[in-house]
Amino acid sequence: MTTHTLRVRPDKIASVCSPFELGPYLSLRRQPVAEEGAAVVGRVLTVNQQYGHLELRSGRPAQLVPGDLIVGVLGARAALRGFCGRVPTKLEAGDELWLLNKGGVIGESDGATVGLGQPIRIEIIGTPERDDKPLRLSDYAMPRTRELPARMPPVLLVAATCMHSGKTTAAGAVTRFLTSAGLRVHAGKATGVAAVADLLVFADNGAQMTLSFLDAGAPSTCYRKDVPEITRTLLTHLAAEQPDAIVLELGDGLFGAYGVDEILDDKELAAATSTALVAANDVIGGWAAAERLRERGIAVASITGRATDNEAGRSKLRKLGYAANNIFQQAEELYRVCCEGLGIAVPEGARAIGPEAPAHDE
Repeated sequence: MTTHTLRVRPDKIASVCSPFELGPYLSLRRQPVAEEGAAVVGRVLTVNQQYGHLELRSGRPAQLVPGDLIVGVLGARAALRGFCGRVPTKLEAGDELWLLNKGGVIGESDGATVGLGQPIRIEIIGTPERDDKPLRLSDYAMPRTRELPARMPPVLLVAATCMHSGKTTAAGAVTRFLTSAGLRVHAGKATGVAAVADLLVFADNGAQMTLSFLDAGAPSTCYRKDVPEITRTLLTHLAAEQPDAIVLELGDGLFGAYGVDEILDDKELAAATSTALVAANDVIGGWAAAERLRERGIAVASITGRATDNEAGRSKLRKLGYAANNIFQQAEELYRVCCEGLGIAVPEGARAIGPEAPAHDE
C-alpha cells in the first residue's frame, strides 16, 4: 500500500504531545494509526463553551475555534465529572472523533456529560511521522522497571474519592511546605489523563523533579493493565537521586477506571508508601477511602478536601477514627501529620501557610 505524506503546520499542539518535541512543521501520513498513544492531526469542527480550550505544551490554555488544525494523541477517558471515551479500533482520514480532555487526548465519545454537553468534534486528517515512522508515545517513553529500588525515600501517596476533590491543591501545598525548609522533593502523578497542569503545580511549589504516566508512554491510565508497572517506573526514576521525600498523586479516585485500586492492591507499592493523604468531597466517601487504604496496610495521615470544610465534617471523621484537616483552615496540623507519617521532623523555618481558599460555589 502506498503511503501519502503531506507537510503541514498545525495551529495548536496539545500538551500530551510534549514527549515528541515537535517543531512548527510536521510530516503527515494520510493513513492514521488506530492505536492508543498514536499521535493524530485533526481539524476542529465544533465548539464547546464550557470545555473549549486546548492545553498547550507550555501549560497555557488556548481557545479552540472551528477550522483549527490541532495535534493530539489517541487515548481513553472515563471521567466522573468530565468526558468519557475510548480508543477507536479502526481509523481512516476523514473520520470524526472527539476531544476528550484539555490535554489533547482524542478518541471515540461515550456521549454527553451533564453540565458540559458534547465534547468538541474533530475530523481526523492523518498521523504525524518522523523518519518514516508514525509518532507513538511508547517510542518516546522512559525505560520500564518491574521492581522498586532497594532503598526508597519516604513516599506520600495522595489519593481521592474522585476528581475535583482537592488532592492536587493539598499535594502542592505539602510540597511547598517541605521545600520551603530546604528539603528536596520529587513529585509525580501515577494515574489520570494527560495534562501538564498538575505537574506545573508541583514545580511551582518547589518540586525539583516531576514525572507522570505520560513520561512512561501512556496518554491516560484508563482501562490499562500495566498501571502498577507504570507506577514502579515513576517511583524508580523519582527516587534515583534520593530526594528527602516523594509526593505521588493518584489522579481520579478509588473505584474508577484509571488503575488506582490496582496500585493499592499491589503489595510492593503499598509497602513503599510511608503514609497517605485522602481528599474527599463528603464524609462517607472520605471514611470509605481511608478504610480501603488501611485494609491494604497503608497508613492514612489525614483526610482533607471538601469533607473537611467545616467542623461538621471534621468532627464526624474524627469520631470515625481519622485525622481530618482542611488545607485552607488547618494547614499547619495537616503538614505536621504528613511529616510524622513520612518520618521527617517538622522542618524549622518551613512556611506553614495554606493556600488561599476559593470562593464557595453554592
